[in-house]
Order: sequence, then C-alpha cells, then structure tokens
Amino acid sequence: MSSQSEEPKRSRRRKKEFQCHCCKEGKTFCWNCGCGFQICPECFAENKWGISNGPTWICPDCERIHMME
Repeated sequence: MSSQSEEPKRSRRRKKEFQCHCCKEGKTFCWNCGCGFQICPECFAENKWGISNGPTWICPDCERIHMME
C-alpha cells in the first residue's frame, strides 16, 4: 500500500495534436472519429450542411454517428 502512495500521479488525458483532414492545418482542437477522421471547427462550420443535423454529426469516411459533446 505504501508503494502506491509514493508513485507520482499520472494524468489520464494525453496531449493530442490534431490535423484537420479538410484544410490540412495543425489545430489545437478537432472533432474526431475513431476511424481517424478529424475536422476543425472552422471547416465543420463550412461543411455543416452535409455532415450534421443538429446535435449529431456523421463521419464522411466511415458514416459513424457522433454526438456533439
């Protein structure tokens, strides 16, 4: 038990680097899918008519449905 309290705590979140698949720019945040597709908020806004219907968006690569969280 004492050996566990001596170990430094690790953060569960890892620092991610994103690259938008539309504009090909490195971003601090992108909406992403498990298949690897990533889209930045700017490109998402431009393409919202084709990939979103409100609270959900559909990945254009694999067609999975994601909640906007």
